[in-house]
Amino acid sequence: MNRLESFFTKSEKIAWRVVEEDSVLLNLDTGYYYTLNEVGRFLWESLDGKKELSAIHKEILDHYDVDPETAKSDILELIDNLLKEGLVEIHESPEEGLSSPAAP
Repeated sequence: MNRLESFFTKSEKIAWRVVEEDSVLLNLDTGYYYTLNEVGRFLWESLDGKKELSAIHKEILDHYDVDPETAKSDILELIDNLLKEGLVEIHESPEEGLSSPAAP
């Protein structure tokens, strides 16, 4: 499955809050906290299950001064980490992810 052509939603097992420009995520199953910087927060808030990851990549390029390949690499690395930690869920179509909760 090509992750850039996939749709992602936040896991229901996550509580999160914005603290200044960062986001703090709490995995309710493990009790582990995770911190995302401003760009990571932008990505996190965009994971609504309605847009492919490639569309979010384009939005990041529109909002931040970053090389497209660097942004792509960083996005895929962050998504891999979020998947590994159970913080997000991957879907092949937007309909699959629409039952996930919205931001707090």
